[in-house]
Amino acid sequence: MKKTLVILFALAMSVLSKAQNINFDQYFHEEGSLRMDVFQCGNADSSHYVFERFVIEPFFGGSKVNLVDPFDFGTNHVKVIDAQTNTVIYSRGYNPLFQEWKTTDEARVMERCYEESVSVPLPRNEAYIILEIRNFDGEFEEVFSKLYEPNEMFNTTEQRYVFPVYDVMVNGTPESKVDIVILPEGYTADEMPQFQQHCQNLVDVFAQQEPFASHLEDFNFRAVLAPSEESGVDIPASHIWKRTILNAHFYTFYIDRYCTTRSYFSVKDVAANAPYDQIYILVNSTQYGGGGFYNFYSMSTAGNMSSASVIIHEFGHAFAGLADEYEEPDSPLALLYNLNVEPWEPNITSLVDFDSKWADLVDPSTPIPTPSNYQYYSTVGAFEGGGYLNYGMYRPQQHCMMRDYAPFCAVCNRTIEAVIEAHSDQLVSVKSGHQQLEPSLRVCPNPAVDFIDVFVENKDCQAEVIDITGKTVKTIHLDNEVNRIVISDLPVGMYMLRANGETRKFLKQSL
Repeated sequence: MKKTLVILFALAMSVLSKAQNINFDQYFHEEGSLRMDVFQCGNADSSHYVFERFVIEPFFGGSKVNLVDPFDFGTNHVKVIDAQTNTVIYSRGYNPLFQEWKTTDEARVMERCYEESVSVPLPRNEAYIILEIRNFDGEFEEVFSKLYEPNEMFNTTEQRYVFPVYDVMVNGTPESKVDIVILPEGYTADEMPQFQQHCQNLVDVFAQQEPFASHLEDFNFRAVLAPSEESGVDIPASHIWKRTILNAHFYTFYIDRYCTTRSYFSVKDVAANAPYDQIYILVNSTQYGGGGFYNFYSMSTAGNMSSASVIIHEFGHAFAGLADEYEEPDSPLALLYNLNVEPWEPNITSLVDFDSKWADLVDPSTPIPTPSNYQYYSTVGAFEGGGYLNYGMYRPQQHCMMRDYAPFCAVCNRTIEAVIEAHSDQLVSVKSGHQQLEPSLRVCPNPAVDFIDVFVENKDCQAEVIDITGKTVKTIHLDNEVNRIVISDLPVGMYMLRANGETRKFLKQSL
């Protein structure tokens, strides 16, 4: 595969910065991954994280070269910061189900907690795992951080589920390929041969759909043979409830075709049997439906006539961060978009900053916005309607897999190829035009119990810890770029740390 694919993609999106060449062996163990389980709890207006556990798992499926995320995709973001040097040594964007739930009517009247989990290469030394959420203005904000200490006794290596793994198609080592692990939902032990056939059908679908067909050798497909007690899947509207290993159900957010699971810890437990970049859940059902979440999971039913198209459509969401390009103004998901900023998804635009999207693919004679008529039937332009909105959001072409199950448009094709390249063992360049600079002041962990680490660019300065009344309760001289401050003597509550004219909030908790 040619490296020019990613270079062309990034040039189209923005100016290139230097490649982020992090030495994998310096910071990470050769094998294994670190998984952080958390609960995200809240409602439509606010949320917070509750730490559950660190799990050390046997495999890491990602590239060992492209460790810093070369894209700016996702509603959420995980970073790994080396605790000694404040160096970003790993990052990835993703979309959890909670972010969609926050747009629903239910979220306006009640709170819920959703399981969320991030997996990163296994750090050799102490490292902060930092979670960020993109705000309505399109910027990431750090909302949670937890210190990983390699010698902490409660870092578990226990595998909750251990099942056989079936190699459906393996073309190379995990660090050089896109590794897809296929999980069964609602297949009993007697139905495992049927599941294996459905896995082969999934690979056949990829082999027939561009651009995956031309890059099939860049993928590995493995299946975990994890049986359920009962066959099928939950269909709440029909009062059908099945005892299945991943607890998936239709009617997510009361949408009949939306099939998802909130039991994400179980998903990760089953997936841990194999190296993976992407999780694909095949549901043993003939009902139409599925769901896809960027770097979280894809799900589709295996027995419906439209399954082939659904498989690829949902994988477009999960793998390349592609947005839905159709209109559905009554969908609560339309509330995700602020038309005063560019959406992060690569295949829709508000025209606020069209040059950062696919303007390079548009012929100068093509009007922007572009009329939806036969003259521009196969033209790349900016056609109104997308991201569930009738007005104010634009898509690249009139038809696409992300709109009406047509072949992928030129922009989606280019994005998918760029993401494939970023999973390889070849270093790619990081897009800089819309990526935020690292903060010059960082406070971790957050929440904190005994201490905080204060990371500063400009050392040799004064820092103040201020309580919610505005009273300065500590004054500290910051001698180094990384400074540990004891806070065990402070009462529980919210505080601000001020240094170099900047402030950061942190929560002091009891043990």
